[in-house]
Amino acid sequence: MILISTSSLRWYGLHKIFKLVSESDYDWINLDLSSTDFDTENVEYVKELSASFNVPVVSITAYERKMDNKTVDFIVEMAKKLNSKSISFYPPHRLDKESTWFSSYLPKVKSKNPNLSITLINVEPKTFLFFIPEYKDATLSTIKKITEETTLAVSNVDPSSWVDLLKTFSLLWNTIKNVFLSDKTWNKQDMFLWKWDMPLESLLIKLKENWYKWLFTVKLNPKEFSVWKDEMVLSRLAEAKAFFEKYFC
Repeated sequence: MILISTSSLRWYGLHKIFKLVSESDYDWINLDLSSTDFDTENVEYVKELSASFNVPVVSITAYERKMDNKTVDFIVEMAKKLNSKSISFYPPHRLDKESTWFSSYLPKVKSKNPNLSITLINVEPKTFLFFIPEYKDATLSTIKKITEETTLAVSNVDPSSWVDLLKTFSLLWNTIKNVFLSDKTWNKQDMFLWKWDMPLESLLIKLKENWYKWLFTVKLNPKEFSVWKDEMVLSRLAEAKAFFEKYFC
């Protein structure tokens, strides 16, 4: 099941995003929540768009910063109202005051919602002052344990480190429930598929060989879709899906 993230087209309004997806070869959406885009937070409006364009919101990506228990509950209720199958959460940022929602609360939420996939996203190994991790509790071994479900974000892997993309896959493999597809180069993330530094072909082949049956989400920088021109957006969406199907159909 391959989805398109609303963040890939975020320069459009949510209504236009649903319309474009309905005209494309994609059938499903990943709703990327943003505190600066109120449309993404209006569950009744999102539900209305989903029904009008017949495009289900299969998964949701939580806010990257300033999470707490109350926000977790809000997102879980949104997922239930939209009949979403999955929610992806980022580990808590070092500068955020609240972090117990991650290590203590999420496992409880998961146990109460066994039919909802609650995954943790791998994040870039960035640091403050060269040694303080930017994110708390964000090692691969830690995020595997919280809910025993993860999302592999390709652009959040450092291809120059000893934990490259295929190593990250091998460490997370039995917990992966969503894969955020993109490419990257040394100074740019969320680039168009197959043109840069990440071995996406090898990743997709390994996933297929291991009978991966969960979600894929195309999550790119809007610049990669030329969002000022509708026909170009649809063409680029088709190109991304064709690349995916070449190695994973």
